[in-house]
Amino acid sequence: MSEHESSGWEEMLRGILGPEAAEEIIRAMHQQGIDPTTMLGGMLPSNPVEMQSMMAQMRYILDSNDGPINWKMAHDIAHQKAWGAGDPQISAAEGQRIRQALQVADLWLDAVTELEPGQGTRNAWRRTDWLDETLDVWKQMVEPVAVNASRALSETLAAQMDEMTNAGIGELPPGLANLMGQAKPMMENMAAVVFGSQIGQALGGLAHEALGSTDVGLPLGENSMTALVAPNIDAFADGFDIPADEVNQFLALREVAHARLFASVPWLRPEILGAIQRYSAEIRIDTDAMRDAASSVDPMDTEALQNALSGQIFNAEPTESQSKALEKLETLLALVEGWVDTVTHNAGRAYLPHLDQLQEIMRRRRIHGGPAEQLLASLIGLQLRPRQARNAAELWRIVSDQQGVSERDALWSHPDLAPTGDELAEPTQFLERRAEQADHDAEIDAALDQMLDGTLGWADGLEPGQDSEGDARTDLD
Repeated sequence: MSEHESSGWEEMLRGILGPEAAEEIIRAMHQQGIDPTTMLGGMLPSNPVEMQSMMAQMRYILDSNDGPINWKMAHDIAHQKAWGAGDPQISAAEGQRIRQALQVADLWLDAVTELEPGQGTRNAWRRTDWLDETLDVWKQMVEPVAVNASRALSETLAAQMDEMTNAGIGELPPGLANLMGQAKPMMENMAAVVFGSQIGQALGGLAHEALGSTDVGLPLGENSMTALVAPNIDAFADGFDIPADEVNQFLALREVAHARLFASVPWLRPEILGAIQRYSAEIRIDTDAMRDAASSVDPMDTEALQNALSGQIFNAEPTESQSKALEKLETLLALVEGWVDTVTHNAGRAYLPHLDQLQEIMRRRRIHGGPAEQLLASLIGLQLRPRQARNAAELWRIVSDQQGVSERDALWSHPDLAPTGDELAEPTQFLERRAEQADHDAEIDAALDQMLDGTLGWADGLEPGQDSEGDARTDLD
């Protein structure tokens, strides 16, 4: 063992455990003739700069314990990726243009819906603003699955570390045994770092595609705010042969319609987020796939671990409760998208010459899987797509045409009144089915009233005061 190798692993122990604890372990290992460089399988770098980098990474892992996901790392990586070539401040003129587009959209919607606008602010965001303002909601959606996945990964890494360090070694000295006893919390921290890195990369990529706080179909913002991501809407508008101002106004109209719906329907947001949480909480981890993936890379290389685990750790077959949660979620998202399509068409058709083309562009974006679907698929294995959005738009249009805007929007007043997945499958039959159900409910109510009045089920020719023999009843006194 060279002097450099010795100083390398000794320095690593001092950096991890502190000088006093490290010296105790080093003495114990020397007394028993253990060569740490052999035990560690050549993992220690020979370059001093690489050694310092490894030590810095180790310290970061050990000092960053804030749950199943290292959200500080996720935030930092997402910001770095969102910044890209730059994320400059939005000029006053650009900010005013976006806020005015959102204000105009609200005025247009006043004429086509009875749902009231929220009282939140209108904002022009940079990509990093989008990250900061939506991160709390992403936490709610991905943390339930991260609890299970992080536990499985930390146990896998700890077992792998035990196998590696115990290879060819008998009983460990007390100091080294104490060191290995700290492997589990270290592996838990490392698992949190791996998932933090994965989520940070995903959110950073989505920050380049998100158009506003609600365009992904999920209520990501807080406090009824409306916002457009300035650099992204400009890039989106550049892709089509349509005036940029018209594209931006269309996107503002969709953003405000989503926000107005979530602000006016208090049960909708918790129902959507709750369905995602119920689905992700029951994600089952394929431990064999995780073990195979983790064993193929250096356990200290978080980037390699992240790449190895991407898309491989989730059992594909959903549970019964997951299937129900997914069906509920897809129905709600379809209802939201269908309603937004309907009211934006009604509100914008007099002002936006390319409205039909723009709506078809958004439908195609949804059909091919938007950025939010791709992100959730990679993070929690959730294939998220409102497959019946076109049917939902047809349903909302039919109700509006035949019963009026007030009756259409009243269907959002309670979750039990909202159209179901079965009803979305046949939107043209919706009103007929609801009428039949209303008649059936009316019959039940009438029968209940008769029962309470004592007149239910009396045979022809009998009065409430007579029994089945025609004699006077004595139980009416």
